[in-house]
Amino acid sequence: MRSLEHWSYHALISAFTDALEGVAAVVERVEREPHGRSHAADAIVDVEIGDRRLRLIVEVKRTAYPRDAREAAYQLTRYRSEAHFGHDMVSVLIAESISTGGREILREEGIGYFDIGGSLFLKASGVFILIDKPVGKSAEKALASVFTGRRSQALQAVWAMEGQAFGVNEIAKRARVSAATASETLTALDRHDWVSSLGSGPAKSRRLVNPRGLLDAWSEHQRTAKSAPIRRYFVPGVDVASLIGRLDEACRAEHCLYAITGEAAAQVYTPYLSNVSQLVCRMQAGPQAAAVLERLGARTVREGWNLGVIETDSGFALTEAIEGACFSSPLQTYLDLLQSPGRARELADHLRAQRLERP
Repeated sequence: MRSLEHWSYHALISAFTDALEGVAAVVERVEREPHGRSHAADAIVDVEIGDRRLRLIVEVKRTAYPRDAREAAYQLTRYRSEAHFGHDMVSVLIAESISTGGREILREEGIGYFDIGGSLFLKASGVFILIDKPVGKSAEKALASVFTGRRSQALQAVWAMEGQAFGVNEIAKRARVSAATASETLTALDRHDWVSSLGSGPAKSRRLVNPRGLLDAWSEHQRTAKSAPIRRYFVPGVDVASLIGRLDEACRAEHCLYAITGEAAAQVYTPYLSNVSQLVCRMQAGPQAAAVLERLGARTVREGWNLGVIETDSGFALTEAIEGACFSSPLQTYLDLLQSPGRARELADHLRAQRLERP
């Protein structure tokens, strides 16, 4: 119950007992904040469901991500092993919000759960209750924030470590973000069990151990998030190969950061399409971008474009130099393709299978 306000604790317990009564359970007794027992649970609830009498051993948290779920499962199992009651005991975690991954872990461990959104799971001999409601908006918003802005740059630095150990300062340096941003991002990865950790304090190191879980969650976010606006231009007298060279020259001349992404970049990493007729690039926002476009002779068009520009301040820390031009990393290219039309998502799947899948 750490970090949970007293009123929130009581509100959660009351909502939990109301939910039990809503599925025809009879709540016989509620002991809140039991004292005098080692490793005491946050509450004990005696219920009768059908012809079964159960004692629910309750742990209360504000939110429960996978790491929180594992910790709660351990605490509840330890408490049950030291408690002696006549009733059949069932361990239950209740929280304001429980993530999808947290719910899966609790079900695997045989731990019941309830959240304020109405999700309820109880499993015992002769009893099975499963009400699955969408994850609360606050949890979704917290997860989405990890995949945007400066934190997404830190995530890309983590991905680039490819299983090697890393610390906060190393990620901050590689991603060109503050140590605070790197620390916040790594803490979020901890909660979702995407990384393992060793040590504590400034010497704490981490390692990406669930890259597939991270990439799955990131992909889902990209598919549903608002796509970055692309400004479309026509540059006369060039094909994509020539345009890449001219773009590099113009950006160097104007000291403007850029990185080729989308289908053109994917074709370089994992050839798949027979032809690419449009070039999309990330370009540093500001007056330099306007100067680059003027140098290229680019004009704004609605149709028939061959140069798409995403003006942004991110996505330049982990680029790759290929044949003299600057390309977004395979990961950033994949994420950009997920928000692109046409056959882009098909190309994204191919790129992921060939360059991003890890054990």
